Amino acid sequence: MKVLLAILVAAGSSMNIDDGLTFVAATTADAGDSRIFVSSGLSDVHSFAATNTDTASNATAASRPETRTVVSSITSFSATPRTHFQIGGDSYQVQGAGRSYSLTTPDPQTLRFEVRPGDQAWYDAGHAVDRNDVALDPTIPVGTSISIDYQFMVEPNGPNGTFVNTASWFTTAEMNGYPAVSSPPFEIGLVGNRLHVMARYCPPGQVPSNRAGNLTQLTLWTAPDPIQPGQYNDIKMSANVSNNSSGYLDVWVNGTRVVNYHGPLGYGTPTYWEYGLYRSAGPPETAAANFRNMTLTTGSGPPGVSAR
Repeated sequence: MKVLLAILVAAGSSMNIDDGLTFVAATTADAGDSRIFVSSGLSDVHSFAATNTDTASNATAASRPETRTVVSSITSFSATPRTHFQIGGDSYQVQGAGRSYSLTTPDPQTLRFEVRPGDQAWYDAGHAVDRNDVALDPTIPVGTSISIDYQFMVEPNGPNGTFVNTASWFTTAEMNGYPAVSSPPFEIGLVGNRLHVMARYCPPGQVPSNRAGNLTQLTLWTAPDPIQPGQYNDIKMSANVSNNSSGYLDVWVNGTRVVNYHGPLGYGTPTYWEYGLYRSAGPPETAAANFRNMTLTTGSGPPGVSAR
């Protein structure tokens, strides 16, 4: 069970989060951001309130309690291609090879994906890709604020418990454009054994296909250290996919802000989110990864956040 809270506070402020009379967490907003993300394993109905202390040590009274019903993340699970199940109440379509290993759910909060050479979705015929992933059914309108939170872990597939990736590109989660005529507006992927974040945009009025040559591609971050197999990485994102000055993408990995991009993002079309493993064809190695505690909110951001 999981709930994600984000509370609007002054940069540098600290905050205590309480669930009724029970202390839940304490955290501090970094100097470049005014939002605090708090996640906690919970169930049933909870009443949250916050006490804020600013940089001058001035404490404010507890906020008005906000009641949230916390539900299981994954429901009506199915691993059959073209079928649907829910993550946090949102419908996702299964896309992939439909093998026994392609998509499993070890527990109600976790999806496990495995991709092997030749794995493809029904629409991948003729394309040099391997894929096992799931895609959000409802599209997200242009200009919508989006907050995404999940934990990601790769499994060892190399000698001595290492992770090996020889694909020329490897996407693990992406915000795709609809219709999908181009590479995704932003993605978190792997370059070798290092996480990285990429973003793309096309100016208004131009064709956003890969072949048209109108895309600007940005590598916003590459991890300085190799990913550690068997260890979860906490990933949080806040975005507005707009191909004008109102676009932005912020990314935190394990509590550290690694991307703070403000500028055009996407192609001026609706988007949809995807979890899973999608790579260039050719690598001989099998790759497997786990995604858990997945949360996606739109509009005003995560529960409790004021509109940006």
